[in-house]
Amino acid sequence: MDKIDIKLLAALEENARVSLKNLARDLNVKTSTIYHRLHKLRESNILERYTIVVNPTEIGLTIHKLLSIRLKKMVIGKLDTMFLESFAKFVSDQYNEVLFAAVGDDEQIHCISTFRNDEHYDNFIAELKKNPYIDSMNIVNLSNILKGKKLFCFIEKMLKSEDKGEYFDDDGEAENEEDEKSTSEIFF
Repeated sequence: MDKIDIKLLAALEENARVSLKNLARDLNVKTSTIYHRLHKLRESNILERYTIVVNPTEIGLTIHKLLSIRLKKMVIGKLDTMFLESFAKFVSDQYNEVLFAAVGDDEQIHCISTFRNDEHYDNFIAELKKNPYIDSMNIVNLSNILKGKKLFCFIEKMLKSEDKGEYFDDDGEAENEEDEKSTSEIFF
């Protein structure tokens, strides 16, 4: 990567919908240069996808929590670390509410989660507490998102049921199973 690639990525992060022509003008290079550099950035996995930024509050996701999950010790050593990573992946894959999951140096799983309301949050915690591998959880309320809205995902089934008709046309079209699972993911 050179200075042009860095400027190109910064411009796309600011506005992923900008045209190649405008990018070329702003970076003072040819449009073909932008095209080829974007292709190289995608091929090298530096640029994974073009995406959107969702305002979680506007789609009804008003409660945000930071969860630290401590698992029960299984065995000592490498298997504990592997189990922690596996369980973190399970939590992030199993629950749409979990936006971010990572294993910390403190041997806990740290998750950022979002919810429509207190009932949604209470149901999530009750289900999570049923898991026999969880020893304890520490939960912190996140009251105001100052930076990081790119982290939020748009998942239709997370919307309040009364809001679904407002934004989506319920014209009875059949959806295949793949469409139900699709999401627009927001990464940071």
